[in-house]
Amino acid sequence: MTLTQIMKTTLAVSAAGFIILAGMRPGPREVHADEQDSNECLAEVGLKIAPVKLDLAGKDKTLVGLGSYIVNAQADCNGCHTSNPTGSEYGSNHNPYLRSPLNQDPKVDAQYYLGGGQSFGPAGPGVSSFPYFAGPGTGPLIISRNLTPDYTGLPAGGETTEQFITIIRTGHDYDRLHQNCSATVTTNCYYSPVDGSVLQVMPWPSFKNMSDYQLTAIWTYLSAIPCIANTGSPYANLVNKCS
Repeated sequence: MTLTQIMKTTLAVSAAGFIILAGMRPGPREVHADEQDSNECLAEVGLKIAPVKLDLAGKDKTLVGLGSYIVNAQADCNGCHTSNPTGSEYGSNHNPYLRSPLNQDPKVDAQYYLGGGQSFGPAGPGVSSFPYFAGPGTGPLIISRNLTPDYTGLPAGGETTEQFITIIRTGHDYDRLHQNCSATVTTNCYYSPVDGSVLQVMPWPSFKNMSDYQLTAIWTYLSAIPCIANTGSPYANLVNKCS
């Protein structure tokens, strides 16, 4: 994992902490009138800062906007889930971390927005570290997932709202990419004490504290962004088809 990716993961967790401090509570609950007013204000901002054209047909505009606010203004999901081969989420001459005067206006490279494919390298203990931890860099190759909708219109490669909430609440990996090592599974797997059934890099332990309404907003926003077909994914079951 590169220093930049480590920093982005840390920032994502910090952002989640900010979200919690801002009033997020775990578990389903009703949205009160004053909170709804606040959500609508945040949604207006979210709709303005969305870096891609949104498909709002048949969707709750407030949910889409609030989801955009969380994804783009708080959690920086694109920082880890961009498919830009340069590794940067920003477009040419729009990287705020560079010193050139041309890079003072941050602008996300929309053509790679949330398309996944960023490699975090081998993460956690794997086969070579059995039966104890041997430090980072010995486990399976971790690549960020494509969060854009597929041909069905469902985001993150076809996840329903319920599946998405389960992933964020528990870290459950429906794709089963990095299972627990066993007598029959000996490659691309994790040995104890790591639990290969859950996502190992995604900061779901912090994001899980969001309400169902907020997680539904994120899912709804992700369903409104353009599809990116990552047909070159190293994992066949993660290939995203737009049509």
